[in-house]
Amino acid sequence: MINGIPTLDDLDLQGKRVLVRFDYNVKYLNGKVSDDERILRTLPTLTYVLSKASSVTILSHLGRPEKVGEIDKDFSLKKVAEHLSTLLSEEIYFHDDLNLDHFSDNQKKISMLENVRFFEGETDNNELFSKKLAQLADVFVMDAFGSAHRSHCSTEGVSHFMDSCVGRLVEEELNSLEGILNNPSKPMLGIIGGSKISTKINILESLLEKVDWLFVGGGIANTLHKSKGHEIGQSIVENDFLEEAKDLCKNNKIILPDTFVVEQKDKSIVEKTYERILPDDIIYDVSINSIKNLNNIISSCKTILWNGPLGFFEREEFSRGTLHLAKVISESDAYSVIGGGETLTAFNQSNLLDKVGYASTAGGAFLEYIEKGSLPSLDALKEKI
Repeated sequence: MINGIPTLDDLDLQGKRVLVRFDYNVKYLNGKVSDDERILRTLPTLTYVLSKASSVTILSHLGRPEKVGEIDKDFSLKKVAEHLSTLLSEEIYFHDDLNLDHFSDNQKKISMLENVRFFEGETDNNELFSKKLAQLADVFVMDAFGSAHRSHCSTEGVSHFMDSCVGRLVEEELNSLEGILNNPSKPMLGIIGGSKISTKINILESLLEKVDWLFVGGGIANTLHKSKGHEIGQSIVENDFLEEAKDLCKNNKIILPDTFVVEQKDKSIVEKTYERILPDDIIYDVSINSIKNLNNIISSCKTILWNGPLGFFEREEFSRGTLHLAKVISESDAYSVIGGGETLTAFNQSNLLDKVGYASTAGGAFLEYIEKGSLPSLDALKEKI
């Protein structure tokens, strides 16, 4: 039991049919899984369940398919099933429909259902679809921490109709985040990146109550700079949140980057301080010099929490600020906790994941748990006690 939530150790899985929800929302490149970190992190749960259960059925989503009720190959889990089969050296039976007869064959030790977001009712948390999923097994294991903030059928709804618990990954995530929430070693630095302040205003306010410093990058920093009357050119900004940004900037814990990597009107890329930004410039990254200004703070920190890239990470020339910060943090003595796909990718690309205190597989759920201390899919499991 963890925080009043049943774990794998609290349920008898021997000889049972087990339904497991993982978060296999991974990236593809040239038709193959390009980053399998999220898959690898589920193997402890899967290995344990396979040692006990008579059969295992895996659920997951992949991306956000626009059409429901039909299969879109761009969002199919078939390649994930093939990749997992290779990792386990076990055959995985892949099902593109929810015909219960197809899951009743006792010879099929491991099955995977196609992307749950292809099915009517999944994202609406439809009770009938939840009950249909529950017919697949005797026990439900929720191990998709990255989706635990979603009240969907496969994350929350199904747990109301069968014995349920969390898996090893969710247990690991909760143990790590509880330490950050309740007893972090101080001083503590928070780092928040990403493009939109609208999606992170609550976590920014929440973190300001917990940290000693809060460094803000990405498009969020543009909105904060503009609220202070600074020129940001044609950079991404949320004008509807300038008042909220102005209020945040009144807190002296906030640290903004002062030097940026900018694309000028003639498409040349240069480094500029915020005072030199022109009306036609576009800010795409935080400069390495801005990161260097954090060196003294980072060296004095005992705990660092980071979510979100500092620039337009998808383009190599604008990923350097994020990658450099990853290197600096990995070399520090602070206990670091990172979350969010692009943040993990930055450490992964630099072969620095093993230098991190804890790397969360989640983005939105990671932030929501830090903000609220709870998540809908996990709260539902407390009701099972």
